[in-house]
Amino acid sequence: MAYTGTPLVLHHALHLPGTSPIPVGSSAWFAWLATASCFSYKPEASIYHLTMRKEKRRNTFYWYAYLKVDSKLHNAYVGLSPTLSAQRLEAVSAKLLRKLYSTLSPV
Repeated sequence: MAYTGTPLVLHHALHLPGTSPIPVGSSAWFAWLATASCFSYKPEASIYHLTMRKEKRRNTFYWYAYLKVDSKLHNAYVGLSPTLSAQRLEAVSAKLLRKLYSTLSPV
């Protein structure tokens, strides 16, 4: 579940309080990414929300995805802001979910 007030990307659109949805990949999306530090991402056909955070490494800002399940934190590199397309977000979320499912033990 996303934290209250955290911007949410759902169905390939950014949902901010009091505004209409912003399509991922649009010029408004990239303008928003320039000012944002984090957002929540809900992959298609998944029960999980990923947290995307912008972190400074080697004097450049990169985006990383985080998913916490059962007190275990999984993470993956997402990329620079200009590379954050809907396809890239889906690919990273699929990678993290595969990583998660490979660590789950059968019950």
